[in-house]
Amino acid sequence: MSVLKNLFKQTVIYGLATVFPRVLSFILLPLYTHVLPTKAEYGKVSIIFAWIVVFNVILAYGMETAFFRFYHDDKTKNSVKGTSAISIAVSSLIFLGLALYLKSYLAALMNIDVKYITFVIWILVLDALVIIPFSILRAKGKSMTYSVLKIVNVAVNLGLNVFFLVLLKDLVNPSKEVFWNSIWFSGA
Repeated sequence: MSVLKNLFKQTVIYGLATVFPRVLSFILLPLYTHVLPTKAEYGKVSIIFAWIVVFNVILAYGMETAFFRFYHDDKTKNSVKGTSAISIAVSSLIFLGLALYLKSYLAALMNIDVKYITFVIWILVLDALVIIPFSILRAKGKSMTYSVLKIVNVAVNLGLNVFFLVLLKDLVNPSKEVFWNSIWFSGA
């Protein structure tokens, strides 16, 4: 019976860590549609999110599944961790260099400002670099640590969206030299 109890517990915990980030998009939708000046601006955000999803899959290239396939063999456990981490790191760095080199072309192709493309590139690389550490947590059965980190990530993401889209404009003071002026751009 303890096996079923453990399975249920982990299913609930991992389920929360999987579902909660998707709830974020529902929470952010009214914020984006209220704060962004036009439907076209929200359309750009949607295009960016769509590309993030596509490139997350490409940059992961099934490494998480492969990791789990070979991790539980005691002979290869340590080499699997190292090899998969190095593989993801190298491919992410190659993507980073290539994408940063092509960012102006990509921005023109999608009709999106270069600064947004730069943010997306860095987000994609950072997302790829945490694939193996999160896989290790799951493989070791540290479901609570995994879920807490995933949920904190969502909370930080939500907080930063609210900060940059709603609160930051009130902190900017064009007549004074304040830190907030250096990170603010109106999008106009």
